[in-house]
Amino acid sequence: MWRFLLATLAVIVLSACSITVDPNLVEEQLTDNSSTENNEQSSSEDESEQKTTGFFDIINDVFQLDWSNRKEDNAQPIQYLALGDSLTRGVGDETMEYGYTIRLQEELEKWPMIESVELDNRGKNGRRSDQLLDLLQRGHYDEELAEADLISISLGGNDVMKIVKNNLFTMTKTMFDKELPRFNERYEQVITEIREINTDAPIILVGFYNPFSIVVDEVTPFDPIIAEWNYSIEQLAVKDGKACFVTVEDLFVSNEDMVYHVDFFHPNSTGYDRMAERIIETMQACNIEEMSDGLIGFGE
Repeated sequence: MWRFLLATLAVIVLSACSITVDPNLVEEQLTDNSSTENNEQSSSEDESEQKTTGFFDIINDVFQLDWSNRKEDNAQPIQYLALGDSLTRGVGDETMEYGYTIRLQEELEKWPMIESVELDNRGKNGRRSDQLLDLLQRGHYDEELAEADLISISLGGNDVMKIVKNNLFTMTKTMFDKELPRFNERYEQVITEIREINTDAPIILVGFYNPFSIVVDEVTPFDPIIAEWNYSIEQLAVKDGKACFVTVEDLFVSNEDMVYHVDFFHPNSTGYDRMAERIIETMQACNIEEMSDGLIGFGE
């Protein structure tokens, strides 16, 4: 039997209550007259820069200008629809906010090309891929999808946990390998249903992590399972062409930085901060501005 069986059971019970530079380099000493002249010139430039900076400080104080958050003339409001499980809902966030979604909203509103962001969080605790697919096929989110300029999805954790709970004392990796193609088919159909309503909005596919790593301080059989399922999601993002996959596995390999909630299963506010930071970094790296035809722009 797997070494972390008892730890798995404990986690399930808890979760039910609520996922060179050479330092010796010596600078050469310059003693000629040209060095003195250069130093005087540098000093003069520093004084000029200080005067310029002081000028802008005065302008900012007088006119109450915020140069860092100025908007472009063509900045547009965007609608952000968040679908998925408890990670989308923000379970574990002691600030009682919507986890990474509210943080993503706040960060996007700082971008020069975005006037404002309206968040519609439709995450639900325990939601699996089959459940979200059923809602989409019944047209449950048709109106919200049609209006969305940005969509995020978090799925997978509860699909894995269903296998764990149903086979607690007889688990084998084969069970997860057998279910993965089915999960992949459902997730792909989720994206297909979304694209039938909205062909343009970029989709952020948020991966999931191994919550058992915090209880068992060693590599577990769940590590390759989580990696394989996340890779499957990543390939769906590539196939869609207007989707970005966000990996978060490495953000929750331990609790040294206190990233878990007290249930040791979901992120706390610090964990959600890091998720939001990773999402922003990924959006920039996968060129979300081009994907959205300039609507979601972070450049000047």
